[in-house]
Amino acid sequence: MTYTSSSGSHSYFVPGFGISRVIIQSEIRYMSGPNAIVRPFTLRGRDGFLVTSTSPPLTKEQIEDLKELSRQYERRQAEKAGLDPDWFLNKPVPMSSNSRRDSVY
Repeated sequence: MTYTSSSGSHSYFVPGFGISRVIIQSEIRYMSGPNAIVRPFTLRGRDGFLVTSTSPPLTKEQIEDLKELSRQYERRQAEKAGLDPDWFLNKPVPMSSNSRRDSVY
């Protein structure tokens, strides 16, 4: 999906599998220029990111770099939380039956 506006910027979808929102939001300006914007987006039921910039779309290599940076970020976050760095990130986390009422929105 690519959309070009009259201002010369274009938008495109980047699938989010393996890419941390924190990482893509912090790195997009280095990869796509200072005016690049990224936001969470769903395309045809698939979660990812909508990138808007005046630069060409991210290359396969840049997307792989984002995935590697995301793996490193998740590893650091696990270590900070005192978890095994090889901990399976998407492992289900047991919740108590009343935890939904206790959560803050």
